Amino acid sequence: MADKHLIYADGHLHSNPVKGLGMKSIAKRFIDGGGWFMVLVSLPPHHYSLNNDFNGYIKSIEILVNECRVARGYGIKTVCLAGIHPADVEDMVNRNVKNVKDVIELAIKVLNHVSQLIKNGLIDGFGEVGRPHYKALPEAFTVNSILMRYALMLAKDLNTYIHLHLEQGGYATIRDVYELLRVLNIDSRRVILHHLDIRTAIEAENHGLYYTIPGKYPILKEAFKRLKPFYIVESDFIDDPKRPGVSSYPWEIIENQKRLVEEHVVDIEYIFKINIDNVVKTYSVEPS
Repeated sequence: MADKHLIYADGHLHSNPVKGLGMKSIAKRFIDGGGWFMVLVSLPPHHYSLNNDFNGYIKSIEILVNECRVARGYGIKTVCLAGIHPADVEDMVNRNVKNVKDVIELAIKVLNHVSQLIKNGLIDGFGEVGRPHYKALPEAFTVNSILMRYALMLAKDLNTYIHLHLEQGGYATIRDVYELLRVLNIDSRRVILHHLDIRTAIEAENHGLYYTIPGKYPILKEAFKRLKPFYIVESDFIDDPKRPGVSSYPWEIIENQKRLVEEHVVDIEYIFKINIDNVVKTYSVEPS
């Protein structure tokens, strides 16, 4: 396997050309480290100093589409996803708990807009949608569950990708998602469970569900020892200068993998599978 050229994927990240580095800087450093593929996901409007209303979402998604163009212009194979983050939904419910109907209607309007962009070929799928990974009002959790089902049905109708942001509930989380996909008759190969911890990842693996794990060194070290190579590594970079490196830099997850190879924690065959084979299988793209 030593003769195989190692190139690296980032299964889920964000960019912010308004306040952060932006894709021009991210792409250069990612490529320099050996990056070839990324899934670029929308940020909520407030990250760009926009209002969290429908017009704000339209403008934030326009920024995303342009950032995807920039990444592709540098030769990075890029999947472009837009959605409405469960933390955003939770915040809107908290501020308007007596009228959650307004929150649901706004979110559905956003998801329908994304659906049209997918039909027009400007966006490749939905992301991220789902449920809070922290304690939230029951109403917020329920509203997010309603919106996740709605987005899943849109993704099914369009035969497109969807990234789910979920609580780290181990067996309970995975069983719930597995049964939901089965009841809705959704092809699980288009559904990626984003940012799983090791415990939840093991259950996803047991249920045949696709997922990503964060690329921090201690998490990767444990993953390489305990998980089969059926996932993709992500940085979940949010490109916020006020929170540098949250959760990792895209080039940092590459450095962590190289380090673990050098430390003989993992072999090159494993790295090749999670960075190339799994990307090809999941997203139907090939390295240049």
